[in-house]
Amino acid sequence: MSIKDSLKQFVGLLLLGQIFLVGAIIQEQPVLPRSRADGPDRYAMRAGSAEAGATGAGERLAMKMAPSALVASAAVHAGLAQGVAMASAAVPTVASSSPILEEVAIKGITHRGEEPFQMVEFDLAAPVRYVKVAHRGKLLRLRVQPPLSLLALETVDELNTIFRKFSQFRGPRYSEYVFYAGGRIGEPYLATSTTGLPQLVIPFQARDTEFPLSGGEMLTDGVTYYRDRVPTAAGPADAFILRVEPFESSVSVVPVLANEGICQKEVLSSIGRRYDAVAAINGCYFTPRGDPIGTLIINRRLISSPLYARSVFGISTNGTPLFGNPDFSGTLKAGAVRIEIDAVNQPRSDDRLVIYTPEFARSTRTTEPGKELVLVQGRVVGIHDRDAIIPPDGVVVSAGGRKADALANVRLGDTVTLDYRINPPWNTVQHAVCGGPRLLSEGRIDINGQEEKFDVSIVRGRHPRTAVAQTFNGDLLFVVVDGRSPRSAGMTLAELAAYLKKLGGRSAINLDGGGSSTMLVKGRVVNRPSDGRERPISNGIVITRN
Repeated sequence: MSIKDSLKQFVGLLLLGQIFLVGAIIQEQPVLPRSRADGPDRYAMRAGSAEAGATGAGERLAMKMAPSALVASAAVHAGLAQGVAMASAAVPTVASSSPILEEVAIKGITHRGEEPFQMVEFDLAAPVRYVKVAHRGKLLRLRVQPPLSLLALETVDELNTIFRKFSQFRGPRYSEYVFYAGGRIGEPYLATSTTGLPQLVIPFQARDTEFPLSGGEMLTDGVTYYRDRVPTAAGPADAFILRVEPFESSVSVVPVLANEGICQKEVLSSIGRRYDAVAAINGCYFTPRGDPIGTLIINRRLISSPLYARSVFGISTNGTPLFGNPDFSGTLKAGAVRIEIDAVNQPRSDDRLVIYTPEFARSTRTTEPGKELVLVQGRVVGIHDRDAIIPPDGVVVSAGGRKADALANVRLGDTVTLDYRINPPWNTVQHAVCGGPRLLSEGRIDINGQEEKFDVSIVRGRHPRTAVAQTFNGDLLFVVVDGRSPRSAGMTLAELAAYLKKLGGRSAINLDGGGSSTMLVKGRVVNRPSDGRERPISNGIVITRN
């Protein structure tokens, strides 16, 4: 172990000791009761082993309540949270004259041991609020209001086999919990179980693992930049890697549009300056005029709908990365007419019906005749055959061919209802960026270019590449590989997938490549784009400081 690592471990242990000392000081009685029978409202703490907590997914803890608990425990099964995660709310300081708050019963506890992120879910009888008293790395101290029913020492002991240390305190107005894990602890969040119970969820990693590359440059807390020279069948290739550590709350990963619009293009260095980005890469494929091709969701707003169920990288509302293949469905209703909606903010052709939102452009930019209904608050305020102006507070329905004919009897003032959505869990994600094809699934090379209807040149050719992956340790990797030059051969998708697997990849997808492949670090383009200069792109993914 290096001197630097030793110092970091010492500082972490010192901070942990201070947190537990503060917990002890705020009590009027000793930290540990003399027996299980007395002092149930005090801390109960015992060291455990994080490695022993690597149990199967969804293991229900044999939970017991302390004798003074007002509501008995109920063995209620809790599934993964399906509801939208609620934002944390700060618990206000309570004056000493405030009334004692009625406690909320803990109805059950579930440990989900999937890698890379494990979770402990507390099922609650009623909603609560919380504030993080301390949170850094492996340590979390959480204050919850109203107070929660106190766990019996048997249950505390069991939690101490999942975390390295766990302790609880229950006062008259709030509860406090201290968690210390083998790896990083993520942002706690409030959710709803499949049975409808409020949940408090603690995501964490059971252990730390080493990243295969060394000698990286730390750009900011939790973000490291690496360069690598990778052998391929056609010669060496230059690879550029951004590694974002899991649960790093000081940075955000966000997709952005060129010039804040859909039918726009802008070089990545300009996008990075506008967002004061720590680093950035190019994003999804796009048309010559700048339309993103496939799923793009920014801040929970659907910018562009899925295409061919192509592979997508997303970030949930609680910050957890997602990889998958979302699909789209929708229906337009106008009187007795029912028509399938084909897409949102994508080019309209043939018999397709497309919805255009204000993010798209000033107008629909359609050139073929059809039927375009301008809607504001669900009522038709304009009817055109092409290139209708998109109202800032409405949308345009643009239909061609037989679907345009089906709208022939719609008149000004008519009510039109639009119902469209992406399938769960993508309907509740914070951000999502389409790419494709898929590269890795559960650590296996799993390239599905034909299934996602990609041209054979993209699937089998050798090109500059951009990709995003998540490792089994939870790191997010953003990778750019140079190509089409004497110095750097580029990669086939098979070589790219094999390289990401070597870096510890669990899930990975390909993004737009070729001349679009660009990486920005601290305001400077670090790779050599194959066009000889930066190519204007439709969208990018930026890493910013919070």
